[in-house]
Amino acid sequence: MADLENRIAKPWFDPEGFFIAIENKKIIGFCWTKIHRNPVEGVPIGELYVLGVDSDHEARGLGKALSAFALNYFQKKGIKQSILYVDSRQQRAYKIYRHLGFK
Repeated sequence: MADLENRIAKPWFDPEGFFIAIENKKIIGFCWTKIHRNPVEGVPIGELYVLGVDSDHEARGLGKALSAFALNYFQKKGIKQSILYVDSRQQRAYKIYRHLGFK
């Protein structure tokens, strides 16, 4: 909880870009975004900062849905470029991001 509170206190935190999926009053997934400025062009870049899905709810398309929701959020804000990091060992996540157009 302390780590979460510390990050929420950061100047880049925007609660509008923090998406939580709830089922039966339990958090089953979330997607946290950040918005950066391209240092060369100065344009905003969206980042899928953290994506998490409860292991009991994997393979239901929740990660893909939350990621798409975040990308739509960027689009509504006029952000045309997005980034993320995924460990190559996370094949399920890697597949989701490739399907969403990340290279």
